[in-house]
Amino acid sequence: MKVTLCREWAFFRTDYNEEYDMLYKFTNMIGAPMFRNGQVDFSYSQLIKKDNDDIWSPDVFLNAASDEAPPMQVNDGFIGGGHGQPSCVTICAPNHNKTLADFGAVYVDEEGTKFTIVEVINGDYLKLISENIGESVTKYQFKLEIVGKLTFLSNGEDKGDIIPQTQTPRSYLYSAIKHRTRKVVGYKDGVAKTVLNEMECDYAEIWEAYDIKNPATVAPAITAERPEGGYKHQPFVGDFGETMITLDQKFIIQPDSTIIVDFTVNKIMDVYINFVMGVMYQERGNLFGGGVYRFLSKLKPITTPEGTFDFSTPYPLRNGAYPNHVMPGREYRKYPDNPFDRIIDYFRNGDGKDELAFTCGYLPVYDGHPEKRKDFVDEIALIYKTRKAYPFFASGNHIDSFRGVAYRKYFKPANRSSVYSVYFEGKKYIYFDFFEENTLTFDVKGKVSLFEADGVDYKIENGKIIAKGSKGYATFIEE
Repeated sequence: MKVTLCREWAFFRTDYNEEYDMLYKFTNMIGAPMFRNGQVDFSYSQLIKKDNDDIWSPDVFLNAASDEAPPMQVNDGFIGGGHGQPSCVTICAPNHNKTLADFGAVYVDEEGTKFTIVEVINGDYLKLISENIGESVTKYQFKLEIVGKLTFLSNGEDKGDIIPQTQTPRSYLYSAIKHRTRKVVGYKDGVAKTVLNEMECDYAEIWEAYDIKNPATVAPAITAERPEGGYKHQPFVGDFGETMITLDQKFIIQPDSTIIVDFTVNKIMDVYINFVMGVMYQERGNLFGGGVYRFLSKLKPITTPEGTFDFSTPYPLRNGAYPNHVMPGREYRKYPDNPFDRIIDYFRNGDGKDELAFTCGYLPVYDGHPEKRKDFVDEIALIYKTRKAYPFFASGNHIDSFRGVAYRKYFKPANRSSVYSVYFEGKKYIYFDFFEENTLTFDVKGKVSLFEADGVDYKIENGKIIAKGSKGYATFIEE
């Protein structure tokens, strides 16, 4: 494997098959835009021929992305990942005369609600957030409309009224996070080394850790810390306020192109966590001209106003109806004590054959084991009209601290069936799925045990798992 750092990007080149290497590009490895989170995020996946040394000119495009760092939902608002707190009001107030010196200034609208300037966008636009109107600092809520004009109250240089001409509610308060760690580490012969430029290694990790700030504490801190005469340089909003949740995660880029995300969430304040995702991804393109078909594991057919959708067999993403917005609950679990754990998108060619597949899911380790996870997953996933994938690791605010392991990988499927493996901490997790009658084999070298199965016959002999099914799945663990 070869790792290359260039400005804010990190490139990871791994083996894929005899002809191609896989090339992953991550972004936001250094710094942070002033009014963005600057979270580590996936940028693109491409195939590059073995003899092509130019990582800027790969050979086969797989996908480009701009928002695959999963947020949480806290007190009914997305936050973390690429999301700021969606509770600001952006206004157009032409020639408002506010400057950086008025960052943190407090105004009051005609209903007596206080609003704080949290961004002077330009000479005509401002972003403000109201005071907390919720029950407490942990049950925060914000007013999403300014009533009438805004009158100066305190902590600003220009004391003139602000008269909004237009208002855009639910604007993001950025940055919602403050990084503690963000770096790339390569491992060669068991020795770890921070990557500064390029490195040939056995495998690599991205270390990322950040604090999510309680948005009810941010504006008061900006105002309280405002110096006499106002700020002279734009401060980073993530430096203000109190931490409510911490996230520590490692992206482990393996030599076979699998990506592992080992993540730990700790709740510092008693806020309500609606759900947490350890992985999220945008729909991949129709790479081979025959459509993209999505499979969701362990899920009953879902009934919505748009119709009934059965994702237990790969479902067409584009040439069929799709749910507008649904979060299936416990009643949609096919197995009451074994919640949904993975998604596979199959890419078909013009002849209707599966050419490539992309999967993401959660390994049955730590708090991701079904025996634990069954009790703290109320909603399974957000299935949304954009075809973006939002699989939930935890939902319903049942636990305050947890550790999970997610994975993402491309692999070559059989037609209407597939088998792939994911390696983590000395064990290989082997997943078989069948949608038509077929027999698949997988080579093994160690001790193999069945983890779970439904509708699949199998045997293990002569260093192979031989599995047969028409509609079902089986998961094995090799040690």
